[in-house]
Amino acid sequence: MPTYNIIGDIHGRTNWKELVDEDCVNIFVGDYFDPYTWIPFIELQQNFQEIIDLKKRLPENVILLYGNHDYEYLPGISEESSRFDFLNANKITKLLTENESLFHGVAYAIGERYIVTHAGITKPWIRKYLPEAIDFLPSKMAEAVNTLWLNDKSAFGFRNNADFGDFYGESVEHSPIWVRPVSFGYCNIYKRTDVIQIVGHSKVKTITEDGNAIYVDCLESITKSKRIIWE
Repeated sequence: MPTYNIIGDIHGRTNWKELVDEDCVNIFVGDYFDPYTWIPFIELQQNFQEIIDLKKRLPENVILLYGNHDYEYLPGISEESSRFDFLNANKITKLLTENESLFHGVAYAIGERYIVTHAGITKPWIRKYLPEAIDFLPSKMAEAVNTLWLNDKSAFGFRNNADFGDFYGESVEHSPIWVRPVSFGYCNIYKRTDVIQIVGHSKVKTITEDGNAIYVDCLESITKSKRIIWE
């Protein structure tokens, strides 16, 4: 029985090292840069490189997903999240570009019961960009979302999906790297089903389960990850 170990937003923190289990499939939900408190860039770079080295050493047991704080540094993207590192942006872009082949995309399915993204998949966003996927179960949904990511990253941007006056992410049409918990909870595409979405993006004090969602962005408060044993 494989065990999946889902690790929340990094933002330069190093306590992820205490959570990695080499016998599990370790899933990182993204946001490797843009720390909340100042960290020398050389330390941010080293921390990211250690995650990359882990992926190279355990390619089948490490899954790297993108978050909004990674998206903003990708080539051709002209959006900035909070704490955007203007000084080191080109260096971060280079790091992400050089290691692009090691990333899985923005969605990862665990069987047909769980799907992991940075922020969550809403029904309005799917209707807007992938209407044919409205009834897809996790494995097919993850494939469709990742294919869209490869073909049209603008679909995941903030500006293209925000409501007027939305500066935070509380539009129900925001993408799986941007939507916030209120809008996500209201329009979770798997609401009232057996499927559970596992997401980061919005800080919680500990792993938090709420209906069809599990929130894992807790590394600022507690060194804890979410484990799923899948038969």
